[in-house]
Amino acid sequence: MLTSLVGETRESAKFRTRGQIREKVTKGDEVLLRGLDGTLVGYASVTAVLPIGLIIALALDGLAGADVPLSAEVWLPEGDHDPGPPTPAHTMNQPGTSLASVVATCVVCGAKQPARPFAEPLQCPRCLAYLVVGYEQTQELGPNQLMPRPTLLIPLPALPGQIEWPQMCACCGGPAEKTAEVSTTGSIHQAMTGGALDFMFREIPAVRTLSPSWYETYRSVGTSGSGGPAPGWAFPLCGVDNPEHQDPVTVWTQDGALGFRSYRYHREFCRGNRLSDGR
Repeated sequence: MLTSLVGETRESAKFRTRGQIREKVTKGDEVLLRGLDGTLVGYASVTAVLPIGLIIALALDGLAGADVPLSAEVWLPEGDHDPGPPTPAHTMNQPGTSLASVVATCVVCGAKQPARPFAEPLQCPRCLAYLVVGYEQTQELGPNQLMPRPTLLIPLPALPGQIEWPQMCACCGGPAEKTAEVSTTGSIHQAMTGGALDFMFREIPAVRTLSPSWYETYRSVGTSGSGGPAPGWAFPLCGVDNPEHQDPVTVWTQDGALGFRSYRYHREFCRGNRLSDGR
């Protein structure tokens, strides 16, 4: 039930939705908002459900708009006694080398690395999990997180010669009904030159390289012993046809990485191709 924040003021917010909340939520429902770090933001009432773009509008009931995270978990309680979403597992941080840094411990495998609190999700170099780092603790990115662009990465050299695509929608996790070809894009860094907030709130068109890319060259000749792209890469999708389901998987050619929008699919892909420790 995780959603992406489209826009907000001090009195209201609009969230792009998916999953169960999209099927169940109606005008007047009371929903719970929680940040990716597990912090309870508060309750809000649904003021509108817009089928175009799959957006719900919420009245924040006096909550300051600045307190609503860029992405938040919107939970529709199943009755009065629903305790809400479970608190995610976490590890405690250690002091860093500067006041603006900490040493974060991966929740999945225990690897340590320096980090800046509340920056972009941090990838573990050992198990490839993505982490949300606060000042005091670190948690894994929520399983239902859907990024604005395919910025959840797996280095292409790490891939096996024959990869396995999890048989679920690469966007929302629904039943697979069709497949789509993996797109190619230049560089993840070029896509973010407009600034982090601008990157979060607008659609940036994917631009194919004019000349054959490193990835496309590999596709024409197959894989090597060190792993890499193979001809006919295609990932599964459900039957939903909307902008949310366009290009949820891409290859960043200049960065040499396979990128995903859905963290759930990223982790399933890692597990299926033995790129993580199994979690």
